[in-house]
Amino acid sequence: MALLSDDLPPQLTKDVKRRNRKRRIVRSNDVEVLISVATRAAHIARDKGFHVVSPEAIRCVEALRMMRSMPLTPRLITKTDLLRVLQFLATNGNPKIRSESKSVLNHLRGVLASS
Repeated sequence: MALLSDDLPPQLTKDVKRRNRKRRIVRSNDVEVLISVATRAAHIARDKGFHVVSPEAIRCVEALRMMRSMPLTPRLITKTDLLRVLQFLATNGNPKIRSESKSVLNHLRGVLASS
């Protein structure tokens, strides 16, 4: 008994997700903009009081979180003033800014140590 083509099940195909191998390229200008946003917001938050949850403190913390999530290279970290600014922010009086900047510093130290 011959099978007709209509009797055959559909051919199985593998759904392979192809990941884009290109990582997003981060330019030093992007990092410098985030640095300036974070420091400006930290200065304004300092003037409003250390233990006040201000929009500026939240903006500074969000900029720091964006820095931590970026694929930064050791060359980019050393080329910009990122470490110096983060060390300055790590001594900030606002606990949220201080905590987040210490977290980003530890992350960047790990990136530098792995290279």
